[in-house]
Amino acid sequence: MYTKPVGIYMPTHNRVELLKKAIESVQTQSYQNFKLVVVNDGSIDGTQIFLESLTDPRISFIEHKKPMGACHSRNAAIASLDTELVTGLDDDDVFLPDRLADLLSVYNEKYSFVCSGYFWDYGAYKKALFTKDREISLSDAFDLNQCSNQILVNRQRVLNIAGFDENIPALQDHDLWVRLINKFGSAFRLGKPSYIVNDDRSFERISSVKNKLDAIALFEQKHGGLMSKRNQENFMFYKIKISGSSFSFLDFVKSVRYGLFGLKSRLYFSTYFKHLSETRLIYLRTGSFSKFFLSLLNTIFTIKEWLVLMLLFSLLLYFIG
Repeated sequence: MYTKPVGIYMPTHNRVELLKKAIESVQTQSYQNFKLVVVNDGSIDGTQIFLESLTDPRISFIEHKKPMGACHSRNAAIASLDTELVTGLDDDDVFLPDRLADLLSVYNEKYSFVCSGYFWDYGAYKKALFTKDREISLSDAFDLNQCSNQILVNRQRVLNIAGFDENIPALQDHDLWVRLINKFGSAFRLGKPSYIVNDDRSFERISSVKNKLDAIALFEQKHGGLMSKRNQENFMFYKIKISGSSFSFLDFVKSVRYGLFGLKSRLYFSTYFKHLSETRLIYLRTGSFSKFFLSLLNTIFTIKEWLVLMLLFSLLLYFIG
């Protein structure tokens, strides 16, 4: 059983109320032997005052007077830690109570790192993603970032490959996971979700669409030579998903030959049944049937969408009856 302290790195920028929840989720872990380093990356919203008020000796902080970026902040925190193992937490996400204990229970040096499934929090509802135990090969990792945005890893391994790439405007986690797997072998994912990713659209996520598209080009320059035909086709799909480009039925049929059927099906549906997709998100975020139906009534659907909607309601009535 692992009993040493686990290092946790957390960059933050102008999200003090969310930061409080993130830190609380660390303090309430069932595995209490941790060291948390929070990097205040040029916040002007009271974050520094809050950090200075903390009295937990396991929590320390680094202050950047001006924003240096999330990757620079993560690297600074990792360099300052002295623990054997490290993991990360974004300031707008939270650990579930057994997060550290669960990851430690499956940690093995034969894997480059371990990770877990997670919940995507829409607001009223949470969706569990990547809920099956499995090894993740380099080819798997190129197909899709199925390691989530956080891992548990030997700190020295991260330092050996120069940590997060500060020149990539997005996909920094995916890039690091790929480099770790390429150097140290397959990773392992525990299917049990132990992390919640916040989908609150009132707060801007770290990476914008433009940043992601710029990052995709850099990612392909760095790793294109290691990608198989399958990897390249799936990465092309990811590019289409991020850019919002056309994804026709013929494109869908061609693309599913390379796997990721569920993800590609959802993209096709959301692209060509946009209004239905939007009303679904309203329900997931609010949990309100009244807002859901009001949105339906106030939305101008295409004939195709009305046909699909009527089919869905018919199936619902059939199964209820």
